Order: sequence, then C-alpha cells, then structure tokens
Amino acid sequence: MQESSMKIFPYPSFEEVFTDKTLEGVFYPLCSIEYVTKESVVKLHFISSNGLWMDEDFATKTNTFSYTLFNVVDGRYQFCGDIRLYKGFLQAKEIFPKLVADFEANGNSYLHQKLSTEAYITKQISTFNLSSYAKTFDLEYYLQTFYEFSINQLYYRLHHEFAAFGAAIGGFGKAEKSPIVYGAKLEDAMEALHSRQPAIEDIQDYHAVGQVIGCEFFTDGNDTILLYNALKHRALCVNFYS
Repeated sequence: MQESSMKIFPYPSFEEVFTDKTLEGVFYPLCSIEYVTKESVVKLHFISSNGLWMDEDFATKTNTFSYTLFNVVDGRYQFCGDIRLYKGFLQAKEIFPKLVADFEANGNSYLHQKLSTEAYITKQISTFNLSSYAKTFDLEYYLQTFYEFSINQLYYRLHHEFAAFGAAIGGFGKAEKSPIVYGAKLEDAMEALHSRQPAIEDIQDYHAVGQVIGCEFFTDGNDTILLYNALKHRALCVNFYS
C-alpha cells in the first residue's frame, strides 16, 4: 500500500482546478489537496457535476455516468471527454455567469435573510426570466444546486464552518465536524461503479486518495471518490449516490 498524506484546501477557484473554461458552469470545484507520497507531491481536486443529469448516449472512455477521467497538467485538470454527456450544459453555461454575478452582489443578504432554496429559485426565475429554460433542462435542480453550494461556500469563508447550509438557512443545529475528505479504498470505487470496471486498462495502478460527501457541499447529490495514477498523471473521479 502506498503511504501518503494530504493537506486540504476547501473551495478553490475554478481556475485553480481546470486548465480551461470548458466545464465552467458544469462542474463545481469542491476542494483541492496536496497529495504527498514518498515519490512526489501533487495537487489534486475533488469536483462534482451535481446540478445536471446525464445523457449516456454521449458517454466516452474518459467520461461516463459513473466517472470522469482527467489528465493532471501542472496541478490542474485537463478534460478530454464529451461535454454533451451533461444534459443542459449549453443552458447552464448561459445562466451560470448571471447567477455568479447576482450572488456576489446579494449573497450576504440572502444569508442574512435566511432565504430558502424555494424562494431563491422563484426569485431567480423571475429576475432573469428563466421560465423558457425549464423546457430544455432541469432548471430548478440546477438553481437549487448552485444556491446551496454557494451558501455553503460563503458561510465557510465567513465563519470557517463546513456543511452549514442547514444551520445557516434552515435553522437546524450545527453540523457535526467533518474531515471534509474521508478515507476510501480502490475496492470502494469499484463497488461504486456497480462492478463495471471502467474502460481503463491500468485501473490497478490507481491509488485511492479519498472521498467527499455530496450533501456536505450541497444538501444532496452524488458523492465522489478520487483515484490517482502517478505513473500517467491521471485523476479518476468516481461519482455515486449513497
């Protein structure tokens, strides 16, 4: 077994994680780590496409319903798959900049008001006249995911408390302290793939880095197990619902 350790950096910027803008509005950067082994120190990232469903007609060897495989280039992820896998990606990329700008201007107010997810969705559909988008992709799911991720991120930056949406907006008690990145094994990833080995010939050369829990960054959604192949500088992100 490869001995390793890591430093965790929650909520990196998109530019810190990806080599270009292809996946902006599609994937969320959850946290970055410095993955330290006897041989090297490498920057890796946990990411998520929660907020969009998938069209398996566009699955490739590097992105499917179950996983995404990235080249790691100078500590950032290079995407080599087919973005059409993510249903509504075009609409998402149109809406995303508007949501970001709005949250930068009003996020603190939403947090202070304890604006509910339902109220946020209604407000944004009206403010940006988004009703027509609901005909082409799951608009409400996308807005929900964006809002809950953004509130969690903002609350963490203000108060250094993680997975706090329920307490910050819903009035629930403070969440139990989380390690953010949990332990994982290669066997865990294979089980998450429903015993379907991904189309990667050297799967046994991957080491399990860890796992993050979707509901801690959103309030629901897929978890992610991260595997790393140090020989080929590739990161395999396995997503599954638990």
